[in-house]
Amino acid sequence: MTVLDLHQPAPCPAFAETFRALGAACPLITVEPGRPAVGMLHASRMAEDPDVLAEMLAAERTRIGATLAAEPRDDAVAMWALHGYAWYACLMLTGPWFLRRRVPLVALDEVWIAPGSERVGRSFTVTSNTFACLPDDPDANAPGARVVADEAALRALLLDRVAEHVEPLLAAFRPHLRRGERVLWSMVADEVVSGVWYLGRTLGEGDRAVRELGELLPGDVGRFKREAGFRVLAGTEGRSHCNRTQSVCCLWYTLDPAALCSTCPRASDARQVAILEGRG
Repeated sequence: MTVLDLHQPAPCPAFAETFRALGAACPLITVEPGRPAVGMLHASRMAEDPDVLAEMLAAERTRIGATLAAEPRDDAVAMWALHGYAWYACLMLTGPWFLRRRVPLVALDEVWIAPGSERVGRSFTVTSNTFACLPDDPDANAPGARVVADEAALRALLLDRVAEHVEPLLAAFRPHLRRGERVLWSMVADEVVSGVWYLGRTLGEGDRAVRELGELLPGDVGRFKREAGFRVLAGTEGRSHCNRTQSVCCLWYTLDPAALCSTCPRASDARQVAILEGRG
């Protein structure tokens, strides 16, 4: 679907304010409700149009080639192209949950991507106008609000919405990634954890992010079979570090073997500590 229905839902100030709060907390992402501008890419086309996906993969290959003197593997190109959308899309849904206990009800075909959005930031327009919230939300009676019973129900709805949003993309990218279904859903869990943890640490609320991600992803919930996966690593000079290990390798080591991140599954605990302490 690439043609918008001319009938747009009535504006919901609470929905727009939710995304303003996300942008203020994380300047890497901008989400504006409303009608998309000319030249924006309908996100669903990545899943529906093989030519659009091919262009996306070619652009990612060019970007990687301009950054590193390496010829990237096809699966690494696909991994980073998918990550370049999925990390932000997951944060679009999980960020408001972490900040305001609201879950935007935004499907893939309700998202439009601004041209020129780069990996260090993404700008979206969404044509949705509804969100789920708890009974005590100050805007629970707003036209776009859908009230759920409690925190557990809101977490379940959040994971359902994340799964619904990314599932068409996983199907489109899977032949290029050469990964099984379980691995791909573990990768989505990585994106969820990474985004909320990033947001929590940015706000000085890393401990809360760890705790709430543990409740969101306790293991074997719907499509998400893995836990959030945080643990404490012993550092030097009596220090300790809360860290996690990604479940699925991002394949950056195939491009630059020396540049591992602190959560890389290829890095030992000692190497992760060294990276965290600036010695890696």
